[in-house]
Amino acid sequence: MKKKKIIIVGAGGFGRELSTWIHDSQFKYPDWQLAGFLDDNNDALKGYNCELPIIGSIQEYRPHANDFFVIGIGAPKIKKNIIKTLEARGAQFLSFVHHSSISGFNIYLGRGCVLCPYSILTCDVKLEDYVTVNCFSDVGHDATISSFTTLSCHVDITGYVKVGKEVLLGSHSCVLPGVEIEDNAIVGAGSIVVHRVKKGTTVFGNPAKVLFNNSSSEE
Repeated sequence: MKKKKIIIVGAGGFGRELSTWIHDSQFKYPDWQLAGFLDDNNDALKGYNCELPIIGSIQEYRPHANDFFVIGIGAPKIKKNIIKTLEARGAQFLSFVHHSSISGFNIYLGRGCVLCPYSILTCDVKLEDYVTVNCFSDVGHDATISSFTTLSCHVDITGYVKVGKEVLLGSHSCVLPGVEIEDNAIVGAGSIVVHRVKKGTTVFGNPAKVLFNNSSSEE
């Protein structure tokens, strides 16, 4: 069986975490062979005991026929820009689902998603392309998470929630049932979202309140 050459895009903290989780799930992906990282910082791994090398820069790497990529970057806008750059060169992104992640019935998973250890998708959940669900985060029934959005660790998305594109939800934040978070919003760590969050807005607190609106720089 010819193995797929798996390249993690991003050698920062999340990329290094992702490398350990892929290694931990080797039995689930027997046709995957970790090759290394892409990162524009050649010193990204300096000082770390990491077995995988940086094999090239994001800006210069040209994908080969057997190259497959997993995104190891959490910041939504940076993630989107890098993915679009590599896709324009023919890069093929794969989804990674850690073996401890739990998914119920009627789950739709888009291209290039990452489900980290102990994440949960309950039932009738839709994740669009390049959604990241970090450790111990859960997405409740009938929820939709749009493309390039990132859920940090311990995020609670309850039932019927709709989350837009390129949204960042901070660690330990919670979105109450039926609430909508529009594109390019940021929800601060520990926040409880009880009302709709408008496009490009940063909210924080319990209940979450607007800190500022930066919607003019979304596109």
